[in-house]
Amino acid sequence: MNKILLNLSNDEYRKLKYIAETLSISISDCLRSLIPDIQPPESKVVQEGDIRSAKFDDLIPIRKLSAKDREMLRGYIDELGRKEGAVTLAKEIKQQVLNTECRHLTVSTYKRLGRWISPYRWTNREKYVKPIAQKISRLLFGHDIDRFD
Repeated sequence: MNKILLNLSNDEYRKLKYIAETLSISISDCLRSLIPDIQPPESKVVQEGDIRSAKFDDLIPIRKLSAKDREMLRGYIDELGRKEGAVTLAKEIKQQVLNTECRHLTVSTYKRLGRWISPYRWTNREKYVKPIAQKISRLLFGHDIDRFD
């Protein structure tokens, strides 16, 4: 089960709560009932050179990680969370790599990592996150990945 944060206005929340209570279901069940019954295309594995034409949920292979590499990655992710640096990036990498035996990142996470390695801004936040993102990239891919917008 995946979790999402949903920001609603007070009026939107009241409407959603009213619908859920009228149907005698939870708000989560109410929202799930509104999702159309379609099958998105399967994710495919693409190489780094094919990022531009890849879909957001396609997969990019990462290097094989040793136990020591995984501990280093866990440390980098914890470091990102300490100062609320790149929290979404940290959560995604933790979910996709550390919490599974998966050897892939989604294209969307790969692109997010690339944006932190080559930021357009240069605030204290970017100054803090960039070197950690570079370490993560080198651990997962053996080099600093490029930015793809």
